[in-house]
Amino acid sequence: SYKRKIQEAYLAMQLETKYSKNQILESYLNSIYLGENYYGVKVAAKGYFDKELEELSLRECAILAGIATNPYYYNPHRNYYLRSSEETNYIAITNNRTNYVLRAMYENQFITQEEYLAALNVDSANIVKEKAKDPVYKHAHYVEYAIQEIIDVFIKIRGLENTPENRAAMENDIRTGGYHIKLALDPDIQNILEDTIENWKNYPGLANPNDSIHRVKNADGTYQEIIQPQVSAVVLDYRTGELKAIVGSRTRPTQLKTLNRAIDMKMPVGSSIKPLSVFAPAIELGASPASVAYNMPIPIQGWLDENRVPTWPKNYGGGSYTGVETLREALKRSHNTSTAYTLMNYVGVDRAVDYLLKEGVDRNNIDATPFGVSLGSSGITPVQMTVAFGVIGNGGVYQEPISFLGISDSNGNVIYDSHKNQERRQVFKPSTAWLTIDMLKDAVNSGTGTAAKIKGQTVAGKTGTNSEQRGVSFGGLTGWYSSFIWVGHDNYKPLNSKTTGSRAAIPIWKSYMEKIHELKNLPNKPIMDGDASDYGLKRVTTCVVSGQLATDACMNDNMGYGVVTDYWSEQNVPRVECQMHKNMSICSSSNALATQFCPQELIQNKGVLIIPEGHPLYPLINSQYATT
Repeated sequence: SYKRKIQEAYLAMQLETKYSKNQILESYLNSIYLGENYYGVKVAAKGYFDKELEELSLRECAILAGIATNPYYYNPHRNYYLRSSEETNYIAITNNRTNYVLRAMYENQFITQEEYLAALNVDSANIVKEKAKDPVYKHAHYVEYAIQEIIDVFIKIRGLENTPENRAAMENDIRTGGYHIKLALDPDIQNILEDTIENWKNYPGLANPNDSIHRVKNADGTYQEIIQPQVSAVVLDYRTGELKAIVGSRTRPTQLKTLNRAIDMKMPVGSSIKPLSVFAPAIELGASPASVAYNMPIPIQGWLDENRVPTWPKNYGGGSYTGVETLREALKRSHNTSTAYTLMNYVGVDRAVDYLLKEGVDRNNIDATPFGVSLGSSGITPVQMTVAFGVIGNGGVYQEPISFLGISDSNGNVIYDSHKNQERRQVFKPSTAWLTIDMLKDAVNSGTGTAAKIKGQTVAGKTGTNSEQRGVSFGGLTGWYSSFIWVGHDNYKPLNSKTTGSRAAIPIWKSYMEKIHELKNLPNKPIMDGDASDYGLKRVTTCVVSGQLATDACMNDNMGYGVVTDYWSEQNVPRVECQMHKNMSICSSSNALATQFCPQELIQNKGVLIIPEGHPLYPLINSQYATT
């Protein structure tokens, strides 16, 4: 486009005013892409010839020069050893291109005739068959993520269009411009994550053992075999927004720019999404941990089957239906049915999507359906999940995740401060965050996440298990960090039938989090300071069935539903006493309404639940307890 051409011309003029032509050429040669994962002539010399630059022959130099215009087509290693065709002589492609470069050098008097003729000898170049290992810097997945974030900043502050060409130019500038960049990475935490994940001995098996190796076809027709299942994990200091560690694979990368599952893959996160999209939003919109949900096989309005008929989702593993339960219990036990009820009756799909967006989840990662936002078919990256859990820990405040703290030029002048430019927004009220944490602590202390307990630390979190065991996860918080881990198959193949987030994700999470807190000598710390009263919360006793203020009839319930005492925000405390319970005479021998035939000594005064027609419970209750 004209805009891009003008931008390129402007950049070229800026470079020429700041650097000499020799400096520009040196920068170019040190960063130009030359195939494989080779950036710069020094790296390419080592990769293609296993030599240092000063050791190259003239012909080998010409080979590198010839690659530049089309690194894939002129790739000498692939043309000599990997590509074959009856129609095409790939070796000749490299040799002819090299000879063309040599002739141009001779005709322009850069080399003598004697040098030219000697360099035409193909034996004067030795292209290695077994490639030297690519030079990989430490913590490659974290560093490469940070580089992309820095490119975003350079694009923004220079007012450039976000095109592949401009991104490549900015990457070149970053690598060669003499900048000083301080990462937010904590090497100790990063090493703990990498070591724990790489050396873990108890990864789950695959439902089909043949899926334990995933074969990926390379561009040259060869195959790469990747062990399965794979893993990604992230650790965040949620009070500052600084990313402390990112692991995107089960083993450390052995080459640059490999698949980073922490940011590049968007696998369904299962029930780990529930507190972020359903329960915290429900609390924010006026509910309480004591509010009513139905864990029953009854149709939920808005939850439609393929025929557009109201239905309900089954609980994981065919789990039992427990009847009426509170939101606290629904999250603690991870009941799908009551979660779906909570979504459709307290939040709604559109508002659930809005809250996920506010928590830092990319819109393209959200499956904006009832199933997607409540049961986790949305494919959200581990970085985004870690940040979203961090919002809860940070008192409901979103902070843009930071992978680098700042950038200075070669003279030490600060050109970008990440914290000064960090985006922040209030997503939930502090009281909502406190209540959600309180519920998530229950999930760890006595629910699906008990395996995540860490001695001497406060832990809150939520497991996730996808349908048919197609991946498991855990998102959790301590008083210091939030962290999310995903374990699954790259091609979404099912793990073995006994695999759950509790069994396969939590043990790894707990292992590295324990080591981090021990190494840093971190004392126990509350996730949020203060108690309930500091956030305008009070304990109120309500009826389990109606959610209204409890009466003596509720407490004396004939069917055992009873009452619950839990936290409510002062503005949302119920003002009306229960309208569904009434004290009536019950015959204890039948547990039914007493008639004239019930002996006087068996008659008891009990609270009877009166279900109006149209109420969700009406179809399940014997008609003698229902009234219109």
